[in-house]
Formats: sequence, C-alpha cells, structure tokens
Amino acid sequence: MASDIALSTMWAVGRFPDLGGFFEAGRALGFQRFELNHAVDSAMLAGLPPETRITGVHEPCPADISMAELDRRNWLISALDEEDRQRGVLATRRSIDLASALGVPVVIVHPGRVDVDPEMEATLVKLHKAGRFGQPEYLRAQARLTEARAAQAGMNMQAVRRSLVELAGHAAQRHIRLALENRFHYREIPLPDELEELLDLGLGQTVGYWHDIGHAQVLEHLGFAPHQEWLQRFASRMIGVHLHDVKGTQDHLAAGSGQVDWEMVAGYLPASALRTCEFHASNSPQQVAAGLQWLIDRQI
Repeated sequence: MASDIALSTMWAVGRFPDLGGFFEAGRALGFQRFELNHAVDSAMLAGLPPETRITGVHEPCPADISMAELDRRNWLISALDEEDRQRGVLATRRSIDLASALGVPVVIVHPGRVDVDPEMEATLVKLHKAGRFGQPEYLRAQARLTEARAAQAGMNMQAVRRSLVELAGHAAQRHIRLALENRFHYREIPLPDELEELLDLGLGQTVGYWHDIGHAQVLEHLGFAPHQEWLQRFASRMIGVHLHDVKGTQDHLAAGSGQVDWEMVAGYLPASALRTCEFHASNSPQQVAAGLQWLIDRQI
C-alpha cells in the first residue's frame, strides 16, 4: 500500500523514543516519505537514517527551542520588538539551513500572530464546545475578537513582511521554497487577505502557500473564513497540503474520520502539491493506515 503521501513526525511525538522506530512503523503502514515537524530537535536529527526520504521541513526544526517556547516569548517573525523578531527569523533560517543540508526543497513556515489577548479566542472556543455557536453571546465574543485583531493586525503584518523578505533572500540562495501555512488560531497570521498580500510581495516562486485542511476547517466551524475560500483563491500558489480530519474544533484526526468535505478539497488540490498526513500521535496505527487508504481510494 505504498503511496507518494508523506507522514509527518507529528505522529512520532510521545509514541516513539527515536525517529528510527517511527520511520520503521511508518513504512510498515505504507509510507515511503516523511516530513520533519516542529517537535524534532537536534538530538533526534542525529539519528536520522541517511536513506530516509524527507519531503519537507516544518519550522521550527530543529526545535531546540520549542514552538511553544518561541510563542510564549514572542520570538516570532511577527514580533514588534526587533530583537524578538530577529530571534524568530533566526529560528526559521535554521530550518532553511537544515532543509538545504538534507536536500529538501521546502520549508513550511508559520507567519506569526497578531498580538491580541488569547483569552478572547479561548472564550469563543469554549462557547462553541458548549453548543452556543451563533447565539448572541457567541456573536458578541466573535465580534470582540474580530475587532481587536483588525485594530492590531497592520503592525504585526509589517513585521511579517520585513521578515519574509529577509527569509526569502536566505532561502533563494539555497534553492529552498518557503510555504506559508494557514493557521489554527484566528489570532494567527494569515487570514486570506493577509496571505494574498504576502504572496504578492514580489518574491517570485520562492514563496508559496501550504494548505492545512484541518486549520481551515476549524476556522470555518468557528464562523470565520470558509474552508473553500482558501482553496479557491490560492490553489494556483499551493506548494503542499497537510491532510487531516476535524471534529468540531479538534483537528489532526486520521483522514476520513471527521467532518472535512474531502470531495470538495480534492477538486482543488494541484497534482504537483506535496501531500503529508499530519496525524496526531493519539491516532492508533490502525487509524493511520485507514486514513492513508481513505486518501488513496479517493485519489487525494
């Protein structure tokens, strides 16, 4: 049951003590290609078998400073503080250098966030889980979050534009493409109009789009951009796609086990797009195998 679809090392986190066991298990389930995600540190990379076929590096990788720590400290490419922004740029540059050393052509990039109180979004998610979607309390919370984000976004986007120009120059010298990923949280960058702005910075083929199916679906469930909008607007700029399913606001489920309209998605995915199953470690081996077969059967 081999296919061209890769498996992210997300499935390894907490399930395997080292990457060797993960690759062995992945191959037994039908995967011949793999993506290094943002939980892989330098110690794990030291044991990377040279024959392993890596299709993409998802920054920050190596994650010697974890994604959660970078986020907590706001060491992101969207940071308004120049020293913090430079730390975010450095983390992404390290991922570009790793991809170059491994002969991997793509680095998947998180373009940062808008600096608003995360509790506003947490409140919205709690209301959604409580079945309050569309009710007055939910709509008020959604409006507060939308207005706060809109008031702040311009400043953070200015930092992202500057960072991306710097990173694109570094990547182009190494023949690496940067794939900007749509994000899970509404407070994160980019929304569709922001993505269009970043893709139109004049950085050519160095910068493109990475579509995360689960992230787009969760934002639709919360009442923000429809999933299909991302695909309609940016399929022609798509470098790759993260394949996983969603139930409500829970993502990274095995494909075919949730609420994603896979037929709609399949109609937009370019044949050239890299495909990666980004399944959480809570999915059993049987669920991972079933998810891969689901995608193969539907030619996704």
